[in-house]
Amino acid sequence: MNHDRDEQTTTVIPSYRRKIEPAPERLVENGKIRFGCFNDAIRYVNLDEAKGPYKLPLPGRLQGLQLREWQAFQLGNQDYFMLVAIYNAKKFALVQFICYDIVSGKKFKYEKKVPAWKLEVPNGLFDSTAYYNSRDMSLKASHDIDSSKLRLEIAIKGLGDLPDVKATFRALHDTERYEPTVVSLPFANNRGMYSHKCLMPMKGKLRIGKDKVKFDPDSSFLIIDDHKGYYPFPTRYDWITGAGHTQEGSLIGFNLTDNQVLDQERYNENALWLDGRNHPLPPIKVSRPKGLMETWVIKDAYGMVDLRFHPVVDTQVDINALLFKSKYSGPYGNYEGSLTDSDGNKISIDQLFGMGEKFYLRI
Repeated sequence: MNHDRDEQTTTVIPSYRRKIEPAPERLVENGKIRFGCFNDAIRYVNLDEAKGPYKLPLPGRLQGLQLREWQAFQLGNQDYFMLVAIYNAKKFALVQFICYDIVSGKKFKYEKKVPAWKLEVPNGLFDSTAYYNSRDMSLKASHDIDSSKLRLEIAIKGLGDLPDVKATFRALHDTERYEPTVVSLPFANNRGMYSHKCLMPMKGKLRIGKDKVKFDPDSSFLIIDDHKGYYPFPTRYDWITGAGHTQEGSLIGFNLTDNQVLDQERYNENALWLDGRNHPLPPIKVSRPKGLMETWVIKDAYGMVDLRFHPVVDTQVDINALLFKSKYSGPYGNYEGSLTDSDGNKISIDQLFGMGEKFYLRI
């Protein structure tokens, strides 16, 4: 992938700015959610303590059923792209491991719909664990930001006709060296979503069937998304992400979302990560003039985001059952174009691999 900086672009200072504040100790104080964009991890992600996030007052147990929470990870290198998800929407829950071999085009998808009480998503990333465990599938994410540790363990055996999986990945979750994107974004007066996203180097080993793959930290990456939210009914959003390394060896990635958040000029989670630095990006729009599996166009109003996404393989979920409807498309593919960092440097994106989502959920 190219990483170009030339004299014509370095003198152009972007007109878009977003306030980034020190992270609070607690996300909710006295029932009130603290909204903002922050520069570090929040120790106590107590969104369950928010008072009256919906217009109609709900007892604590019913309010808890509206809080969707998950941990998801995108990880890989130049040859493999993987997704790990521990997802709890309370009314239903999902665990997932997907491995895509970029070179051969082979995709292995392991997915189970499970009871919500069978998995755990903790309230923060300090000495905590997210997990699902059963006879045939185990996913475990262990965190300790105080010591910059993140560990993913995956064990899958006897799940249909798919090959067995055994994998362990370790990532350097050092939020001083690798600046995270931490946000608390409003959907209404005291209703919103929290996300902690961070790109970091990763090392590990994957065994899938008889194939064994080693991941080296100089060429591998991991993006975490620790996420909770009282989402609108219905929920709609577009999301794209990609990561890898520049020709010079710098770790690079991005996260871009268009959702139902209020005042996205002030509140959004869009960012370019380059060599550990977080560069905030403006609100974006995604268009698909020829359909979901043809080129996606991603742009902003400031000329800082100019990307095209070329899907190569899709992942779909389409459920329609009375009050519950989900329509999801999450293709993997290549990105090209450019992003502009906070100093005005135009960063060329050429064949950076990643994924996109077009999401609709009514529950």
